[in-house]
Amino acid sequence: MGGQTHGYFIIGTAGHVDHGKTELIKRLTGIDTDRLPEEKQRGMSIDIGFAYFNLPDGKRVGIIDVPGHERFVHNMLAGAAGIDMVLMVVAADEGVMAQTVEHMNILQLLGVSDGIIVVTKKDLVDEEWLGLVCEDIRERFKGTFLENAPMVAVSSVTGEGFDELLELICQKAKEVVPHKDVERPFRLPVDRAFIKSGFGVIVTGTAFSGEVCVGQEVEIAPLEIRTRIRSMQVHGNSVERAFAGQRVAMNLVGIEREEISRGCVVTEIGYMKPTNRIVAKLRLLENAEKPLKDGAPVRLHIGTGEWIARAFLLKGDELEPGGEEFVELRTNEKIACVRYDRFVIRSYSPQETIGGGIIVEPYPKRYRRHSPQYYESCVRKGSADYKETASVLLDEHRDGLKVSELSVLLHLKQEHTAKLLEELCEEGKAVKLSDVSFMSTKSYEAISEELLHLLRSYHSKHPLHIGIKKGTLLGQLEGIENEAVLEMLLKRLEAEGKLVVEKEFVRLPEHSPMLTGRHLQIANRMLKLCANAGFAPPSTQELLQQFSDESEEASEVLHALVEGGQLLRIDEFIFHPQTIEEAKRIVREHISKNGKITLAEFRDITKTTRKYALPLLEHLDKIGFTQRIGDYRILRAHASCIEDGSTR
Repeated sequence: MGGQTHGYFIIGTAGHVDHGKTELIKRLTGIDTDRLPEEKQRGMSIDIGFAYFNLPDGKRVGIIDVPGHERFVHNMLAGAAGIDMVLMVVAADEGVMAQTVEHMNILQLLGVSDGIIVVTKKDLVDEEWLGLVCEDIRERFKGTFLENAPMVAVSSVTGEGFDELLELICQKAKEVVPHKDVERPFRLPVDRAFIKSGFGVIVTGTAFSGEVCVGQEVEIAPLEIRTRIRSMQVHGNSVERAFAGQRVAMNLVGIEREEISRGCVVTEIGYMKPTNRIVAKLRLLENAEKPLKDGAPVRLHIGTGEWIARAFLLKGDELEPGGEEFVELRTNEKIACVRYDRFVIRSYSPQETIGGGIIVEPYPKRYRRHSPQYYESCVRKGSADYKETASVLLDEHRDGLKVSELSVLLHLKQEHTAKLLEELCEEGKAVKLSDVSFMSTKSYEAISEELLHLLRSYHSKHPLHIGIKKGTLLGQLEGIENEAVLEMLLKRLEAEGKLVVEKEFVRLPEHSPMLTGRHLQIANRMLKLCANAGFAPPSTQELLQQFSDESEEASEVLHALVEGGQLLRIDEFIFHPQTIEEAKRIVREHISKNGKITLAEFRDITKTTRKYALPLLEHLDKIGFTQRIGDYRILRAHASCIEDGSTR
């Protein structure tokens, strides 16, 4: 999938409290990102701040200012979501501090891979001290993505070093490949929501993927609330369209401010589902104070949200610091996330960053604890290759998946998902059941063999039956519970010449039920008995009692005659077809003369009782020959005439 920025670039700041991040941004942009009264009073950032400026080449840069204090790391995590690179700020008079290290850990866990080291407050130290601090920074950042990053010393008071910093930012803006993708469905994790007088609800955030336009209906996940975009701004400019990689402010209609908070996601409709179980690949930091025990409570950070969760290991009873393992994270409420999202976990108490990783399954199926097969599927899905993941998901869903369903699981546009599936079909890994439904080749072959085995067994046990009813197959094929999926399977297998579908019955091509010998004798006797019974037919039990010495064979013969239409079962009674035809003739002639027929009239004409007459008339209603209106019936073709009273 290709990235596209549309001329925008997002920078995040990071670093210890009071190391000059906000002053740095103010010097670069002229914007004070401390907006809260408490921030002005304390002289430090508490929440996320935003600013922007234009580079000489016209590219607009957005800057996210995050708080450095340990008590506000959850806000720092919300701000770090979606940045292209980081300005790692270290004050010259203090050097690398606790929150510098924690912010570095968080950035690495979130997959940030590029940045610039900015040594601030150089005006407070001499050159010798500055050199020592820079050496220490290099040493402390070894083994991280900033090990070889450019470093510049600046002073927000005198402006010294800012020309060099600006030049480095320009260079990075050309080099850094954004992590966003306009080809995937639109998604914007909300980092702020507020009311603006005269406009209503405004939400802001960094668009992670896709594109969106003014007037478009969108969904707020995980709330499953739909709303419409009235207007948008990107980095302070009003726009009609917004794209992945941009800082976006949206004016939403038909929604209350109280409904939206951090952790909510503005998304294209139909591509995200709420979940409270995710499977992820977790790396515990080497400097974590203790192992992570199976089932331990943690604070989970994804996008801009924070939730309480429990971490259940897929292997073992605990994860040692520096180790990696697949875990199931169960949250205390519904959340919104997608496959391959980055996440961070912090200890429940005291709150410290202990690890993070990547989501491999946002909507996991139920599985046996410590199942080797499921573990292997997690390994395959953890490869971040969409085609391989699609193949694994098809294997997991034995009854196949629609393009729309797989698009949600992969968080891909339907046209891209359909292309992946077609490629899997070409590679022999998937089978196309219809234009929109696919099944893994492994599942298709297993189900096909299972179905053919069922047919062989059924024919062997019931040689006189036409075949198995479709409804019966639904209950016997493991994992196939959807009638539409069964129909598609049968259609494909019939096209391959492996079976035959006759109305509601399924049989093998070579199966041809035929009554011979003793079975034929029983059949002829049954047909004669039912024909002679006329409008007072026997019940199933009464008919079989006539063959008490050969009851098992008689039951099979009766089933074959009913299946073949040579006898008709109506309620508990067995009618001969000629009786049904005679009933039709009687009803048709009576209605032609009198305009309608009642149950009593039919009973008297046929010289039978209500017990037989009622189910027979209801059968004629069912097959569309007659229509009941109150206590009488008319021919179905005459129904339209009743309203105006033209039938008498």
